[in-house]
Amino acid sequence: MADAAELVRLRRDLHQHAELAFTEVYAASTIIHALEGIPGIRLRTGAEIFDRDRASDHPSEEDFESAASRALSAGADPAAVARVRRDGTAVVAEIDGVGPGPLWGVRADIDALPITESRDPAHLPAREGFVSDWGTMHACGHDGHTAIGIVLARRLAADRDFAGAVRILFQPAEESVRGAVPMIAAGAADGIDLMLGLHLGEGLDSRVCAGGSHGLQATRKFVVEFTGVAAHAAGSPQDGRNAIAAAATATLGMLALSRDSRGVTNVNVGTISGGRQTNIVPDSARLTGEVRSDDSAVCTDMMRRIESVVEGAATMWRVDSAVRVNGRAETMRADPELVRHLTSVAAEVAEVAEVRDSVLMSASDDLSLWARAVQDVGGLATFAVVGASSPAPHHNPRFDIDEACLPVACDWLEAAIRGWRAR
Repeated sequence: MADAAELVRLRRDLHQHAELAFTEVYAASTIIHALEGIPGIRLRTGAEIFDRDRASDHPSEEDFESAASRALSAGADPAAVARVRRDGTAVVAEIDGVGPGPLWGVRADIDALPITESRDPAHLPAREGFVSDWGTMHACGHDGHTAIGIVLARRLAADRDFAGAVRILFQPAEESVRGAVPMIAAGAADGIDLMLGLHLGEGLDSRVCAGGSHGLQATRKFVVEFTGVAAHAAGSPQDGRNAIAAAATATLGMLALSRDSRGVTNVNVGTISGGRQTNIVPDSARLTGEVRSDDSAVCTDMMRRIESVVEGAATMWRVDSAVRVNGRAETMRADPELVRHLTSVAAEVAEVAEVRDSVLMSASDDLSLWARAVQDVGGLATFAVVGASSPAPHHNPRFDIDEACLPVACDWLEAAIRGWRAR
């Protein structure tokens, strides 16, 4: 754990500069600056690892340039920022071992959330001076995931005594489950035999290690646009077609959908907006929402029913409508063979407090898409967890991690990769 201080430094730097989906310029440039030029590491960016045409709701050029300027103002390496400006925020680092063996895929998500972080002195980032000032927050541990990915790449390159190769996948836009699809579409999962995701926290005490997880839900994130006709709200309401009324009807219809006995389902409408002024029949409205299920087929069926509800609401109010799915994840199965390997290795790692086979993750994550891409061609996958004694739940303004979990997680992943040959 000689590089424990470096893990903490990287994590705090990334935490202070939290960025949203596909605008993670500071994070991506930090990764590039930290790894470029190190013997044994092949760094890839751009079209060979990210298909921009498959990226949903990619930011406008203006928003991306704003993120780049902000990263530069915060001290990001100008050469690395220039590369991110050209290629985008996905980064892949590959390291070859010294002998034949499997290709490992290790996913490290790099994005943050639109949460204003707590300034309470009891909150460690506030007390220690690395709280985010950008109106965004690493409230899910991705700052730690990224730091672990960077240090793991350095360690493996410094000592290549392991079988096969390792591909560390620094993925943007996990929080909106939009980042995996364009990377997989570009071929970033091709050839991977063993796929590993890691998450910090999940309600576990610090340094508790679980080789697998269960309960990940399939999800579809969606955007609905209604287009009506504007008119004077009192003088000629009969000439108008009320888009907000259609959106409200659709919202109530979605929330009233009957559930499916084949699996647990949840439907939520998270935002709704529209209109121009109180005396104008609104000619536009937009809503966003999600559906989740513990069964991927049920999730797909619920999404079809949501589309039917939207169509019905649009017909009722004589407006046009469009539904677009802009993020997705599936359920995930952890392969017992890989879980057993991770748990057996964890038992030998110093500072691990407890080892478990699996823990509940009642959320959605597009690591599931990486896992399925590998499992569908005969590979193995799992989503491991390292506890972090978080003082508040994930996605909370007071979320934090016990930084003692960082070197433990990094040691564990390194030992798992090096130990596979000895099986």
